[in-house]
Amino acid sequence: MQRKTVDLRTPPPLSFFPADTEAEIIQSIYCILFTQLGSVPCYREFGISPDWLHRPINAAQSAYAVALTQALRAYEPRVRVDRVHFDADPLHPDRLYPILEVTIFE
Repeated sequence: MQRKTVDLRTPPPLSFFPADTEAEIIQSIYCILFTQLGSVPCYREFGISPDWLHRPINAAQSAYAVALTQALRAYEPRVRVDRVHFDADPLHPDRLYPILEVTIFE
């Protein structure tokens, strides 16, 4: 069991041969969370819902956190989401930068 922080602003480089199980799981997290629901042919239920877009910032944060958590719960059983919070950018206050704290079970 390992606790990790996953910042969606800084994805790792894609690797077809991850160095270890932890790197594979981290790559899987990014793959799931960067895939929009309905965009994968023959697997339309994979990814996260874009329903949080175009909502007021507080409602968007809540809906986005739920979408991230549900997607990981459904498609990456080796991960438990412990916390989702958002980093603010003073130059772009309307953008959401999610940071997840997860526990990885290998």
